[in-house]
Amino acid sequence: MSDYEIKAGLAEIDTFNIVGITIITDNQKGAEEINALWEKFFQDQVGQNVPNKENDVIYAVYSDYEGDHEKPYRLTIGYRVNGDETPDHLHRVSVEDQPYAVMSATGKQPSALIETWKAIWSSDLDRTYTTDFELYGPRFFEDGVNEVIVHIGVNT
Repeated sequence: MSDYEIKAGLAEIDTFNIVGITIITDNQKGAEEINALWEKFFQDQVGQNVPNKENDVIYAVYSDYEGDHEKPYRLTIGYRVNGDETPDHLHRVSVEDQPYAVMSATGKQPSALIETWKAIWSSDLDRTYTTDFELYGPRFFEDGVNEVIVHIGVNT
């Protein structure tokens, strides 16, 4: 797996594209649907069907918000790609060029990630609700680390 830079606090992220599988959900019914999407992602070995993927880092991108965190949104799980090819059964999403608040959810998963999202929802972050994303890099797969890097689009 490729290395990735970790910046805690605030980071300017340039636009990039993710290709993967997707659903539209909300936080009321989300846990069950999100778990099912992750199962499908691994069972279907989505990474083998993504052309021009940059590396094996997995992204979960939240986009197409219909309002704030209590409204429906799209979740796409996939890989960062170079090129424009998107197979018919997969979805392409562009991560917006904007400032992101960056946090680490480390430890027992998914509980560490859930606690991080609860903290985000109750925070006073001035969120853009355009794109947010989670990065599952090499440190996610290390025993005892299980780190997910969460990026929240914010107004500055």
